[in-house]
Amino acid sequence: MIGMNFLAFLLLFIISVVVSVIMFYLLKIKIGKGIVGFIAEVCVGWFGAWLGWILEHWWLKLWDVHIIPAILGSASLILVLHVLYPPPKE
Repeated sequence: MIGMNFLAFLLLFIISVVVSVIMFYLLKIKIGKGIVGFIAEVCVGWFGAWLGWILEHWWLKLWDVHIIPAILGSASLILVLHVLYPPPKE
């Protein structure tokens, strides 16, 4: 995160929001309930995208961010937290 430019941060945030929307609303993979759960999913997704960007370096690159590993990292960390901490039943 240190030394990351603003465009890289913004791209990771956009990737996180898109992955979170797909997982939260389309696939019904949720970390929490309501808007707070969605915001938590975006935060976790951003951290997962950052980890994917740092750990893997392959395929598409935009603003020093490797797109495919960032998408996979975001989705996988959201999925791991959904499995480990399922949302409370209504």
